[in-house]
Amino acid sequence: MTQGYSGSHDGVDIANAKGTPIYAVAAGEVINSGPAQGYGQWIRIRHGDGTVTEYGHMYHRDVAVGQRVAAGQRIALMGSEGDSTGVHLHLRVRTSTSTAVRGIDPVPYLRDRGVGLPCTPGSGGGGGGGTSVTAWTTANVRSCASTSCDVVSSVHANQSYPANCWTKGQLVNAEGYSNDKWVQLPLRAGGVGYVSAIFLKGDETGGVSRPC
Repeated sequence: MTQGYSGSHDGVDIANAKGTPIYAVAAGEVINSGPAQGYGQWIRIRHGDGTVTEYGHMYHRDVAVGQRVAAGQRIALMGSEGDSTGVHLHLRVRTSTSTAVRGIDPVPYLRDRGVGLPCTPGSGGGGGGGTSVTAWTTANVRSCASTSCDVVSSVHANQSYPANCWTKGQLVNAEGYSNDKWVQLPLRAGGVGYVSAIFLKGDETGGVSRPC
């Protein structure tokens, strides 16, 4: 995080290389996607609790107005368009759709949703509160919480992965145990996948406390 929230800066700046993926911090509906004064380009996502997350300065956008996005879904690629002195993401959080409403501090907002800052964009968190899971064996990551869904990635023994939340899905049996909890993971290529928590270390949700 290169610049934090302050009286003169109602958001946070996260710097990285041009083309670094930008991910939605929570599920919601895209209400703006296109040119914007100061930002060059922006994306705004309205979430179920009425808050709006705002992403600015990207050079490429993946989503359009009216589209529903999932938590952890890739929405853009980082750039330096508009009033910017270097490649970064400006992330702002508002309590309503009105742009006249001053942004609130994104750090506690994200912390409450299992994402810590500073972090690597798209990692689902990092030092300071991000949620991660560790696999005890190699297992498939699927497009939904069922073994009948397509394999989109995999996890490997004793490796840790950022996690968004957990949900109930198909009951899976392994090593004499049964578990119907699945953990949602952000994918490097964008979007999200699901792994049965029976393959994760810790409790029945792999240590993930937040439901999807």
